[in-house]
Amino acid sequence: MRLIRLDYKDEGYAVMTLNRPDKMNAINHEMINGLKSALEEIRAKEGVTFVVLTGAGDRAFCAGGDLKEFHGDLEAQEAYALLSPMKDVLYKLATLPIPTIALLNGQARGGGCELATACDFRYARQGTSFGFVQGNLGIAPGWGGGALLYERIKRDMAAHWLLTSEMLTADEVKEFGWLHKVCTEEEWQSGQLLTPLLNKTPAQTKWFKRQLLSSLRLDELSVRMEEETAHTSVLWESEEHKEAVQKFLISRKN
Repeated sequence: MRLIRLDYKDEGYAVMTLNRPDKMNAINHEMINGLKSALEEIRAKEGVTFVVLTGAGDRAFCAGGDLKEFHGDLEAQEAYALLSPMKDVLYKLATLPIPTIALLNGQARGGGCELATACDFRYARQGTSFGFVQGNLGIAPGWGGGALLYERIKRDMAAHWLLTSEMLTADEVKEFGWLHKVCTEEEWQSGQLLTPLLNKTPAQTKWFKRQLLSSLRLDELSVRMEEETAHTSVLWESEEHKEAVQKFLISRKN
């Protein structure tokens, strides 16, 4: 089974699907490589108007990193080697020359929110919830998603969400601009969410994305994402992180 599905639609856009619904689409090494390959293929392909990123199933968009691989028993250097490739994927996604839309079919936690934040726009189903919960595990976002969050919403709101590490409802995060649409189940199933984008040409969508990227100060963004990954790597070997991961794993067994 392919853990990252890439489909090209007749209407001219591409869909990348995180395909581990039994694991709440948690990210592992194979998925990181799959995302990298998919983004490189899309970048090289002519005529794609925009990209959709979504998750399989209806439980979760992405639960973050798979704790079997992103576990707590790592030294800083090991953690950096583990985190850095996904940070590179998020940068590739954020700087793709065509618009990207996260269709959030279910909840997103931790790295799942980082991945969604790397997209230009986010649409979610009603009843879903989202949280940068890394702060509850003794760390910070490790894939550069915190740095990206400061580019997506007001700085004080970004800082507060990261600091409190709370899970928030779709309606709450739409209020401060992280979500662009919250859809009823009927709207979600109707297949009409993307209709306003389907009459745009590749030349149009590339220009709109070019304008967006020009506002992001990409050189600075790359540095900030790298600093975030390096800092989280140091936090990774802390006792607080190790204990938090162990508690979480025990809670899942009970």
